[in-house]
Amino acid sequence: MFPHPFHFIAVIEHLGGYLASGILLVGLLVGFVDLRRFSGKRIWAISGVCFDESIRRRILWIAPLAILGIIVVSQLQRPLDEQDVIRQTIKICLFTTGMVVVISTIILACTNLPREIENRVIYTVVTKPTTRLEIVVGKVVGFARVSAAILLIMGVFSYGYLVVRSWSMQRYITDRLESPELPASERQTLDHYRQTGLLRARTLEQPDGLQVFGTPPELGASTWSMAGNGEGSFLVPFNLKKDDLIASDKPDAVPGSEGIQVMVEIGYRKKSEPVAEKVAATHKASTAPAQAPYYGPFLMSPEERQAILSKVKPQPNPEITIEVLDRFMNGLGTASSLLSNRPLELLNKNGVSQVFAYIPPNVAGTMGGQPTFIRVTGASKDAEYYAGKNPVKLAVPLGPGQGRLLEAASDTPHFTSRSGTFGQQLRGVVDGKGAVGVYSYRNANYSGGDAATFEGKFGIERSGNDMDSSAFDYDEPTLVTVRVRNLQSGKTSEPLTIRPESNRTTFFNVGADVVGGGNFDVLMQCQTPGHFVGLQSASLSMITAKHPFMLNLAQSLLILWLMSILVTAVAIFCSTFLSWPIAVVLTLLILLGHWGVAQLGDATAPGIGNQIVNDLGLTKSAPAKAVSATVERLSGLLNFMSTILPDIGQFAAVEDIERGVTISSRRLGDAAGVALGFGLPLTVLAYVVLKNKEVAP
Repeated sequence: MFPHPFHFIAVIEHLGGYLASGILLVGLLVGFVDLRRFSGKRIWAISGVCFDESIRRRILWIAPLAILGIIVVSQLQRPLDEQDVIRQTIKICLFTTGMVVVISTIILACTNLPREIENRVIYTVVTKPTTRLEIVVGKVVGFARVSAAILLIMGVFSYGYLVVRSWSMQRYITDRLESPELPASERQTLDHYRQTGLLRARTLEQPDGLQVFGTPPELGASTWSMAGNGEGSFLVPFNLKKDDLIASDKPDAVPGSEGIQVMVEIGYRKKSEPVAEKVAATHKASTAPAQAPYYGPFLMSPEERQAILSKVKPQPNPEITIEVLDRFMNGLGTASSLLSNRPLELLNKNGVSQVFAYIPPNVAGTMGGQPTFIRVTGASKDAEYYAGKNPVKLAVPLGPGQGRLLEAASDTPHFTSRSGTFGQQLRGVVDGKGAVGVYSYRNANYSGGDAATFEGKFGIERSGNDMDSSAFDYDEPTLVTVRVRNLQSGKTSEPLTIRPESNRTTFFNVGADVVGGGNFDVLMQCQTPGHFVGLQSASLSMITAKHPFMLNLAQSLLILWLMSILVTAVAIFCSTFLSWPIAVVLTLLILLGHWGVAQLGDATAPGIGNQIVNDLGLTKSAPAKAVSATVERLSGLLNFMSTILPDIGQFAAVEDIERGVTISSRRLGDAAGVALGFGLPLTVLAYVVLKNKEVAP
């Protein structure tokens, strides 16, 4: 019997671990005798020889050149503000340090063993009571010591240079704060920098989610609103299988060939209606009989369609649009009305309407086998829409009056707004009547204190075509009100007005009582007509703890040192059976292989062969199959190789520290896991190859 496909996938995913275990077992069997003679003193002596030889080759002279390059490049930068000066300087220092360590390690480790064999230096070494296991391990330790020396020099310089630059920027901030002409938006941020410093290391709590509603949702509400005029939408996820879309029992039935019928339960209110009346109408309508009875489960007969159409009055009704999206939020197609090519209208003016639509076969066939979303958007400008749980139902027609219900992956819709340059757009409306962005924090780790500090980086867009902004100055500063609502106590903080600038960090504080317990929502509304605030899930963070910057820098350098150990192991392994130029190339391929496959992204996903065939316009069967099969096999080979190659992305030591975020113990553990998980087996392989290689008579 063939193995279960999920078991096979699990084996492929853990293939690297299985290979590493096998290599260690083989090394134990081959080198059991050498392992018994293993001596730490001889290893340290061999590492000392490698270290001294590297120093004689003036490898440390590369550090002053790198330092000079850092100073020149950092002075030529064009930062956004004082904090950005430090951020860019940190990035330049650590990037240069990493490049120096990696390049020097590859050159030293790849050339050492071939040169010793060529110069016959190793002949003397192997005739001593030194095992080849000790030779390999000693060289790894020696070059790790060289990397540590380079990192120490670069680390001391980086810290001193950053302290000097931070002191200079702090003086500049103090002078700017004394100026009476400083804008209020910049004063708030600069005052925070003066109090907390520019060399920062803090722990950030990210929100669990972001949604944009038409009006602020009530605490524990089961009905939510969204704006019209194409600015508000909600998403409902579906995880459908190909078999779910088959409309008959025939063996050759094509999934989605009969299309999919959609029913959306949604209501609306005129913008002039108060919110309280809208909520009351929603709850009343939720228990009212459906506008049109449906059966099997909601397949409409021609008589029912005609009965609905006869009640339609000539005045325009609020409309919606229904789209089908893939997991990457790319459009697969749209749904059309079942009511004689009419738009998707809301006909019930006193409650929830049932809107019926149809997804054509060419779109329905793509919904199986991958996560898909149904997006419902409010199209009319003078209406605000609202929906509750389970607002979208799908069914595959099976015959007259019969259908198969397709369950949604979640009964709670996710509300979003129109996308702009900087993310979801929060439209500016005065008096708090506009859309509201809600950042949800659940089980946040708040350490306590008199106040909780939030930092956000938002994008600002302006539109002169906004009717509400006709009497408003285009250059008026963007005003955003912020409130924090505690879910346990129900308490909401007083509105706080901030003035964010596009792509610049903004700070604000709220009382500790509204974030206590860790379960709260941050509600944001733009108050400036004609302005749009761009929101993303990572745009807002809460600062929960602060740590010394020196410790954070040391952790970043430790990650770079772990990477140098991996590079050393790979380089020594390659140099045991290749000349040094080819060993350098193979080392780079091994180190960059997993990263390169990851950068290809969807280009290595299953089904890429058919996409290539379509892009090339191949119509003949034989060439199309040949090209598709070749591309699929190549894609599979790349994915297979990526599972057994090290992921150097785990050594990202720059991103967190340049943002002022504390490097977590988990990131250190991941880096150590890759360094040891791949470095140790490659060291054993280098020993096995060297043991079976004639390097001395």
